[in-house]
Amino acid sequence: MAQADGSTTADGTGSGAVGQPAGGVPRVVRNDWSSVAVPDLDSWRPTITVSVVIPAFNCQPTLDLTLASLSRQTYPADLLEVVVADDGSDPPLTLPEVRPARTRIVRVGAGGEAGWGRAAALRCGVAHSTGEILHWLDADMIAFPEHVAAQVRWQHVLPYAVTLGYKRFVDPDGDGRWPSAETVARTLARGAAADLFGGDPGEPHSYVERYVNQTDQLRIADHHAFKIHVGATAALRRELYQRAGGFDAQLRLGEDTEFGYRLAQAGAVFVPEPAARSWHLGRTHVMRARKEIARWNRPFFADRIPYPRSWRKVGGTSWSVPLVEVVTAVGDQPLERVRAAVDSVLRGSEHDIRVTLVGPWDQLDDARVRVLTDPLRDLRLIAATYRGEPRVRLATERPTSIFPAPYLLDLPAAYGLAPDALRRLIDVADRHQAGVVRVEVDESGAVRADSGEPGVDPAREAGVRLWRTAALGRARWVRSVDEPLFDAVTSVYGYRDVPADEVGVVDLTRFEAADLANGMPRPSRRRRAPAALVPTTVEVAGVRSLAKATVVVAWMAGRRVRAQWAGSAVRRRAGHSG
Repeated sequence: MAQADGSTTADGTGSGAVGQPAGGVPRVVRNDWSSVAVPDLDSWRPTITVSVVIPAFNCQPTLDLTLASLSRQTYPADLLEVVVADDGSDPPLTLPEVRPARTRIVRVGAGGEAGWGRAAALRCGVAHSTGEILHWLDADMIAFPEHVAAQVRWQHVLPYAVTLGYKRFVDPDGDGRWPSAETVARTLARGAAADLFGGDPGEPHSYVERYVNQTDQLRIADHHAFKIHVGATAALRRELYQRAGGFDAQLRLGEDTEFGYRLAQAGAVFVPEPAARSWHLGRTHVMRARKEIARWNRPFFADRIPYPRSWRKVGGTSWSVPLVEVVTAVGDQPLERVRAAVDSVLRGSEHDIRVTLVGPWDQLDDARVRVLTDPLRDLRLIAATYRGEPRVRLATERPTSIFPAPYLLDLPAAYGLAPDALRRLIDVADRHQAGVVRVEVDESGAVRADSGEPGVDPAREAGVRLWRTAALGRARWVRSVDEPLFDAVTSVYGYRDVPADEVGVVDLTRFEAADLANGMPRPSRRRRAPAALVPTTVEVAGVRSLAKATVVVAWMAGRRVRAQWAGSAVRRRAGHSG
């Protein structure tokens, strides 16, 4: 078995061994796939069916070469099918003589599918395929014999892996011709795929490989890793495809980036696989018209993908997918307290939000009641307050998922936020790539009791939590029976604890309802002593062995002791100066 540099990692809880648990799904920390062992290509026996889906339009000459290369794959033929999705070619595409045994063409729209373009073709091809693993490949690619096997071996052991193949761009010969399908098949059969173009090494996909190398093969990539998901050659489990919702057939360009974003929110880990080599016949559409394509994509990306934030600097003020979904349970809180909490979010400096107020709204009917003594009076007033606010929704039950929004803020109605509090929480989450940020709200600075589930308890003790959707998605893959969700999330993404006064979270229960009639009082923020700057958790990323984790813990302990000693010395000097 090929073993990358596996590790035992300390998360924020101190109980987060990662890797392959006995009888369970491997727990990859963020995007560091190092702990996952995959089979050697020359000694394993695949057991899972694979569907190679090829979107195609008016490309018969290059499609023939792609199919010829797939006919020489090392992956077992009885486990491999190829589905070509013809997106309205004229004349219609046909199957060449040199092709895999189980290859067929489906016509986009013939089965009632809507849309056109690459996304619609992929969606159609997937719908007509049967494999447990999906592998899309463009119709202008020549795949090396081990291309499919090199990628899908990851899905054999890691069900939430998205693998990315490598490619080199080549041009036709001086006469503008490509090799024949027969030449491709013969050359690959004798193991000479690298010599297919006369020894020309081709050009790399520069920006992709640059990012991969800068992030240690994506192992230290942050929440922007999805942008590296380009669709010319990639593979994933069908179950992950379905969880992420499949390709958006309304998109004409940029569908791979947008789908990559949703895959990330569904818990995917992105794995570059250099052993999955291929030739790309000619330059990509993006290479030929980069600026024009970027201009086209930006409005669609801005509406569907909340980051990078620069995509939303222009255009509208609200989008289909908000940056943060805020969930607040109304409970039996009075109007003034709920309004203060909700208004503190709506009027904060971070406007890219949507609020769901959870309460028994279905109990509000038009039956005659004494208005001023109505037991549902406050509930009616809350509903009336936000009925016309487009960023607030009333729901009788907590949303089961806020996917694909990247953040969920659990905000009990007992708490309000300072204008910059939400931005500060997001900054903490992104700076530390934390799966959840918990707010310390007790006078003592201790974190309140945590049920382990986001938003299950509307009471004050539930506290304020900012959850990363990608971490919740990953936890869904690895969580064991009866394991608290908080533990599952922190085992794969870690957590951070922050003091309420530092981020600007206000306990509204300290005020009478009448004191909140005009909104939440301005919170006071005090500066903390330098000792508070010492980390309170061991970061899960980058610590790849128990020995290293021990060193980090010892260093942190030393820092705390020195910081406490320095603080005592300052107080002693202050005492003597009088």
